[in-house]
Amino acid sequence: MSHWNNEHALSYDEKWGELAFHTEIPTLAGVADNFHIAEIGCGGGYLSMCLAQSAEGVQVLALDPTDTMIERAKNRQKKSDLRFPQLQFIKAGAEELQVNTGSLDLVIAAFSIHHWQNAELALSLIFQGLKRGGRIWLCEDVNAPSSGDLMVDVNLKTFSGVKERLQSVGFESIVKNVHVSSEGEFLIIEALKRTDK
Repeated sequence: MSHWNNEHALSYDEKWGELAFHTEIPTLAGVADNFHIAEIGCGGGYLSMCLAQSAEGVQVLALDPTDTMIERAKNRQKKSDLRFPQLQFIKAGAEELQVNTGSLDLVIAAFSIHHWQNAELALSLIFQGLKRGGRIWLCEDVNAPSSGDLMVDVNLKTFSGVKERLQSVGFESIVKNVHVSSEGEFLIIEALKRTDK
């Protein structure tokens, strides 16, 4: 996602930075007490804050490769009572995820996987970082345009394309749902790191 510039970031955050859908994601993704969560492509941090406040003892590590997005996220955090280790923002792409092996309960990427520079590497790092029985939760806006001056892997905006990448690194029990609201039609894909891996 390093091809994003300040203009892209500001425009995205103004239009999509705070959605009612973001407030529903913790429930849809099954966030529970004491979960350790990584959010990949956190943008301006609104979803990260929703996740961190959704249950007792939740800790969120939120990554985005864009300076402007991280600055906006930290500004949102300053206006809240969310502090480290409950919520931490790091400037990094999906391919730079650094967590202890088997330390995460859940990884969330909302509207970002199609921008990842190297999905195979990122998903391998996510798989490694998840606990046995941990889950990855992805969502994409079905009707969002894929054209423009940003690099987009259109294959990663489809269930079949994402499923193939997930399977290639070892994820199982891959399921999809479609969530429809006044804000859009969202494809949700979940997968499991099997308990014996």
